[in-house]
Amino acid sequence: MGRKYGQLPPTLRRLPVRQGKPPHVAIRYPCLQTEETAPPHLREQLLEWCAGLEGVTLRPTELNVPGIALVLDEHLAKGQPEAFIRGHEFAIVREEGSVHLTLRPEWGQKVLDKGWGTVHPLVRYMAGALPPQNIIVYAPRDERELRVVWKVVQAGHAFACGLVEGRPLPDSAW
Repeated sequence: MGRKYGQLPPTLRRLPVRQGKPPHVAIRYPCLQTEETAPPHLREQLLEWCAGLEGVTLRPTELNVPGIALVLDEHLAKGQPEAFIRGHEFAIVREEGSVHLTLRPEWGQKVLDKGWGTVHPLVRYMAGALPPQNIIVYAPRDERELRVVWKVVQAGHAFACGLVEGRPLPDSAW
């Protein structure tokens, strides 16, 4: 598990390195990925899996972004305020297949170090507009990458719930 990334959820412990160069993500809002987007069937599979997460409802995001929000039921939304994008939305699967979500900073660092995503451009270009936990996970190009993106989404769910393996995370509402 290693101390570099702290107490990782199981889904992030054996994260492989993403192959290839990182795709371009537009710096202008809504900061969509502009190349190497997901085939529609992979995005639909990801949304189907997300709908099966405990306490999660899929609905259009409250933000002006083309995508579907993962919204956590209030009784499970015990993560830190930074675990949410807006209200109880903890992730947005965007139309091109990338995923905007938040992770604990050390978890997000592992995702970044392994090449699976980038810090949300608004974090970089409008300091303070978003907490630094906001990342964009690149759209999966194939089935193998879909399974990795799914693991990252599950980590976002754990952060929003404020639990890892049944243990409360620091500063959660448990």
